[in-house]
Amino acid sequence: MFDAALPTGGFMPRAKDVREYEGRKWEQTAHDLDRVFERDGVRYGVEIKNTLPYIDRRELQIKLAMCEALGLRPLFIMRSAPKSYIHQVNQAGGFVLRFDLHEKLGLPVDCPRAIETGSRELPGQFTRSGV
Repeated sequence: MFDAALPTGGFMPRAKDVREYEGRKWEQTAHDLDRVFERDGVRYGVEIKNTLPYIDRRELQIKLAMCEALGLRPLFIMRSAPKSYIHQVNQAGGFVLRFDLHEKLGLPVDCPRAIETGSRELPGQFTRSGV
């Protein structure tokens, strides 16, 4: 869903399942980033979490460290996140895009082929709070 939506906001896909990018390599753990997108010359390390529970705190910290090591700006797309996580991502120079299909639709999951214009917020349209 976000692979289709992000390009409509000018975010161009560059890589999937990333542990190495442009000569930089992440070797501290076996984790990878879901995607790399680029917009206006800025490369984003994108982590997409389509689960109701919060991302594990340790995993969040690892993904932020990965973005730093790979020279990417963090972009976390999550169904929910505590304010402390959003703050931590903002402090690392990144953004959080929260989406809640259950709250909006009354359904646990929805997987359309594309997100219609006007139903998305992307970095660059965010307030500094990231919300």
